[in-house]
Amino acid sequence: MAEEKEKIKIKLLNVRHPFNEKPNLTLLVSAALGISEENVMSVQIIRRSVDARQERLDMVYTLAIELVAAKQALGDILKKKDVEIFQAAPLPVAHKIKGSTYDPIIIGCGPSGLFAALMLIERGARPILIERGSRMNKRIRDVNQFWKYGVLNAESNVLFGEGGAGTFSDGKLTTRIKSPLKEKVLHELVTFGAPEEIRYINKPHLGTDRIRQIISAVVENLEQKGVRFLFETKVQAIETQDGHIHGIRTEDQLIKTDTVFLGSGLSAREIYDSLKQHGAVLEAKGFAVGLRIEHPQEFINQQQWGKWAGTPGLEAADYFLTYQDAASGRGVYTFCMCPGGYVIACSSRQGELLTNGMSAYRRDSAWANAAVVVTVGPDDFIAQQPLAGISLQQQLEENAFIAGGGNYMIPAQPARDFVGGGKVAQGIPACACLPGAVHADLGKLLPDFLNEPLKRALMHFDKKMPGFIDAGTLFGVETRTSSPVRIKRNAHDFHAVGVKGLIPIGEGSGYAGGIMSCAVDGMRAALSFDQG
Repeated sequence: MAEEKEKIKIKLLNVRHPFNEKPNLTLLVSAALGISEENVMSVQIIRRSVDARQERLDMVYTLAIELVAAKQALGDILKKKDVEIFQAAPLPVAHKIKGSTYDPIIIGCGPSGLFAALMLIERGARPILIERGSRMNKRIRDVNQFWKYGVLNAESNVLFGEGGAGTFSDGKLTTRIKSPLKEKVLHELVTFGAPEEIRYINKPHLGTDRIRQIISAVVENLEQKGVRFLFETKVQAIETQDGHIHGIRTEDQLIKTDTVFLGSGLSAREIYDSLKQHGAVLEAKGFAVGLRIEHPQEFINQQQWGKWAGTPGLEAADYFLTYQDAASGRGVYTFCMCPGGYVIACSSRQGELLTNGMSAYRRDSAWANAAVVVTVGPDDFIAQQPLAGISLQQQLEENAFIAGGGNYMIPAQPARDFVGGGKVAQGIPACACLPGAVHADLGKLLPDFLNEPLKRALMHFDKKMPGFIDAGTLFGVETRTSSPVRIKRNAHDFHAVGVKGLIPIGEGSGYAGGIMSCAVDGMRAALSFDQG
């Protein structure tokens, strides 16, 4: 009598095949587990990465596999190396919203606001989403005008508008947070046009070209489902009564509500003063500031891929470097690395300038850039008040604007000149920079307590990646890595301490950083805000 077969789902790690060969995953699983291909019912890629550290360039997979086999055979499989039971994390249940008299309002059309809206729709609400900036097409035109002519629209720019600041970025989806909602975010992005690969490649990204299309598709879908969008509408005041949200005042109306999801981002700085006046509790938090460095992408590829650099189909290489400065006790690290990208000028106020990195999905620029930033903490400020970090950011951005000539050109300097020890150049090398760069002494932009650790870090990085200094050009300044302020909120229901009905979410509230973590934060808040 044949032994009865059972079904099981396992996770198999470290499945390899040559980089330049198309894999038959079922065959690879069969060989790895020592079973017939007929026993393999389905194979799903969980993670895929490239390993260039050995003699053969390999693709390395982690797979979720459904098997059907005899009980004894399955038991033997589970004893094998790199095999474990697959357990998908359960998603939270989106119960219907209870106890709300008015439609909830969302401020900010970035990832936290949009994904809060998606979850609120699932819970039966019809939120109103207010965004001070413009729709995508107009926003792109305004940004191009800024880069071409130095004309800043303070309400429609790289930082404000449909999609938030991430619209003009590399569109990275990597995050260190642990949440089952990450998979839901990726699922939604694929639904709205992102490539399926973002669900499993090691360092997924969308690129500024694709993220624009995806965000517009999300907005159109939400509109069809009943979300009311108010673009080019600036919030003038958040109205409260007796410590509770009462409404939102714009230029031409008061919209009554008892729930406001605040996802305004870290560049809408005036919102913090308004919140203080209404009793919200703000606290200073650590952040980081510094410069951005650019190298030829070919240099980074050689450093990271070694002899495999130039292999057809091999993506542009990236890097992440850290340094702990013993003299100052500060950490220095690279941030927001953009392979095959551009250094871009950003601003949300006249007379201020900062940098960021941006790349298309194909990452096909000949240049790579990354921020190199130094940690700053609340103890660095004589004035022990929550907004001291913002004052530092503003001062550095004003310095950069002046150093760039007052027309939003980016001040730049060869990294060797900044560090010292070589002949000072009179200009800067070729670069991929929007709108362009002018030579400046970047040592005058940052205070010494940041300059000196930054110089020592660059010398340390040069030992890790020989030529890092001599092949690099620095641009100033990088200031908005994260918010220097946190709006305190309750852990269980996400309401702001001191203002019932105010739900701080995303990067500007001090609880997330980057597209993925902001999206997850918005969804978590939309799931939890009405818990008693």
